[in-house]
This record gives sequence, C-alpha cells and structure tokens, in this order.
Amino acid sequence: MKQLTQENYYQDTSYLTNSRFKRYQQCQAKAYAVDNGSWTENRDETPLLLGNYVHSYFESPEAHEAFLAENGDKLLAKTGKNKGHLKADFVIAEEMIYSLKTDDGFSSLYHGYHGDDVKKEMIVFGDIEGVPVKGKLDSVNLSRGYFVDLKTMKSLYAEEWNNDIRKRVPAAVNNILNFGYHGQLGLYRDLLKQMTGKDFRPYIVAVSKENVPDKDILKIDDEWLEEGLNKLKADIVEVWDVIQDKQKPKTCGRCDYCRSKKRLNAVISLNDLINK
Repeated sequence: MKQLTQENYYQDTSYLTNSRFKRYQQCQAKAYAVDNGSWTENRDETPLLLGNYVHSYFESPEAHEAFLAENGDKLLAKTGKNKGHLKADFVIAEEMIYSLKTDDGFSSLYHGYHGDDVKKEMIVFGDIEGVPVKGKLDSVNLSRGYFVDLKTMKSLYAEEWNNDIRKRVPAAVNNILNFGYHGQLGLYRDLLKQMTGKDFRPYIVAVSKENVPDKDILKIDDEWLEEGLNKLKADIVEVWDVIQDKQKPKTCGRCDYCRSKKRLNAVISLNDLINK
C-alpha cells in the first residue's frame, strides 16, 4: 500500500475513507458515477466550507491561513451592503471560533495540557474486513488516550423526531446518528488500536451554528460505537467490490442521479406507493 502523508492523503484512492463509504451507502450508482467523472454533484458547499473554516483555525495558524488563501473569495459577499465582507454564515463561524477559543475546558481537551503529546490531523489507517481504510483525526492526545472530533451543527438541543428511536430527541442526536458519526468514531477507534495497540476514548465537541453558539463535549457510549462500526462492516466489502469493478453498483432510485436516469416504463398503484 502507498505510504500516506499530509501531502498525498486527499489524492490517494488506494484506501477507503469513511466519507467515501457513506456516499456509496447512500447510492452506489451515484457515488460510482461521481468517482469516474460521469456525474457532477451539485450541492451547497457552504456547510463544508463553514466546517473547514472552524476546523482549520484550531488545527494551526498556518492551516487557517492556507484555508483563507484558497477559499477567501468564496467567503465574501458579492452584492448588497456587506459586499466585500464575510458572508453571514462565516460571521457565525467567527462566533463559533470565539466561543471555543475562550473556553478553558475546550482548550484543555483539544490542545492538551503542558507536556501532553497531542497530534492534530493525525492520519490513521488499517484493515476492516479485508478492506484498506484510512482516516484523519482532528486531535489525538496520545498521552491521555483519547481523541476529539470537532463537529459543527445547526443546533444541539432543538427537539426533532427520530424515526429509529421513535421519539423526539435533541438535534445533536439526529446529527450524530443520521450522519453516521457513531460509526465514524467507532472506525477511528478501531484504526487507532490497530496502529498503537491501545484503546482510545472518542469525544465529540459539538458547536452550534446559532447566532450565540451552543457547545458541549459529547461522549458516544460503547454500544453506539459498536453498532455504528458493525453497520460499516456489514457493507464495506460490497462497497469496495463496487469501487474495484468487481460488482455492478446498485441504484437507490431516489437521488438526483437516479432521477436523471429514470424512464417511464411501468405503472405504480397508490397501494404500491403507500407500501414503499
């Protein structure tokens, strides 16, 4: 396998990442088409940019400057009274950064105490069900045996309905479960153990995108980490076979890519729609 570095990490495709795996879970056909260049995904890049804006700040001053240099024009308003100034989303990002950087509890957890061996953007890799997998961890405290993932969320505590749990839950719960963050952290914990032989405790520092940001340190219970990792293990071999052209990708029938390929060759009854 190729040796992974900070310079080649994002270009390398010889390892599977959690984010790429999740794309294939949503729709194999669409993810495969995106990978081979036959489909361009149109999506709002603001949430990703906002997350990277906050992440890069806490990685290092150099990383944040590089992010601003690469994306600066995308962060600025092009019209209106705020023309030439930060868009509203990134003004909120600045508030999120301020809320965290002035919090001693966050600083101690994320940056560690004096003398701690803390790695930012640490590359982890290993084998899951025979599939080579890699990941990048926001902050790993090798001295104290834990790692931290920084997540930006619309809200932490606004109540939302969860179909699986069948009750209303804080928004952070839906964010973690619907985006598969419990599986991501379970995966990273497994890869860290493969590399170090040690068990690490995962934490999420969640910060909201509200005008006055909310924040909390969240611990994912072991049963959720195991459930998330087991879901990944159940599908990862099939996904890797699709990527390697050993298996034809399946269509989900509902995404924008699948809709673009849809042809009217069948009649669907009302009862069929209800039962779907």
